[in-house]
Amino acid sequence: MKALLMVVGLGGLLLVLSLSPLGPLWSEQVYPTRSVTTKLDTGARVLIERLRTTRLVNGDEIEEHLRLNGGAGQERQPRGWHAWGTAGFLTHSPFVPRYRESYRSLATLRYPLPANAQSYELNERGRTFSFHGQEPVLRWYSSLASNTQVCAVVFLDPHRVDYRLRTFPDRDSAIREGYIVTHRYHCGTCSSLRDLAIYMARPNLMTPVRTCARELTPHGIKTCLMETVGFEERCAETWTYNILHTRLRCTGVCIEHYGFWNVVTNNMGAAHTDGQGNLNPCLACDEYTSGPGFQYAAGRTRRASGLPSAIARPAGDIYPVDHRLYFE
Repeated sequence: MKALLMVVGLGGLLLVLSLSPLGPLWSEQVYPTRSVTTKLDTGARVLIERLRTTRLVNGDEIEEHLRLNGGAGQERQPRGWHAWGTAGFLTHSPFVPRYRESYRSLATLRYPLPANAQSYELNERGRTFSFHGQEPVLRWYSSLASNTQVCAVVFLDPHRVDYRLRTFPDRDSAIREGYIVTHRYHCGTCSSLRDLAIYMARPNLMTPVRTCARELTPHGIKTCLMETVGFEERCAETWTYNILHTRLRCTGVCIEHYGFWNVVTNNMGAAHTDGQGNLNPCLACDEYTSGPGFQYAAGRTRRASGLPSAIARPAGDIYPVDHRLYFE
């Protein structure tokens, strides 16, 4: 009834699709946030509990390095009605302001045209290109084929509680400096070891994230993601931005695919992929429209952290990481 009232009262535009951006889409039991699932072996449980005791000391520095909405003359708060209500957030939305460029021909664009057309919009008559994200996101997304960066950890005390994160050009560079690689690509808002603990302890994030996405305000979504799912504050904000952006861009696509009533009642258990392994239209909209911005801001994703996803992916997409090394 609550969901139905939301749709009727807000004209459908604030319908919360509750998609789990780039997260696991498991349909198994959801476990309590603060406890470790019985499906994990003893070693994994011990590791997760130790990860939860750690403390990141340079989170502000990591967020600043993302260069989102922080340049000279730019507004520091996100713009766009879908980001309404995020005043006071520690981080910036990777989606607004969107990168736009006028062009004479597509070959003259400053950055290569993204492979998937859902990541951008072209106005052929006005000859303008618009990407679903800020310029730093597009710059990074365009260079993924040659990107060898890693995010790595170094502890600052003998008890291995306080630590720093740092982005390195490649794995070997991190190891030479005495750091331990924690995931592929640069460090971001979800790169903390406590957030890693959430990903490891909760193979199912879809249900709790959907629940949080039904909150009416950004602060409500963020608070729910912190208290119910367990994300650190900066990571919860990145997930919130993704939910808001997917709500804006993918509502119609998802209703068309699942059916209006199924979306309202959260009955979206249809197959994630078709026979050829292609994502269904709703998940594809989230992955290609919101995915680049989410991945750029979050830094850590399951696949980049060596953790499997419920959706079948090429073996090369799962980056090898040994998380036991933090405490050895």
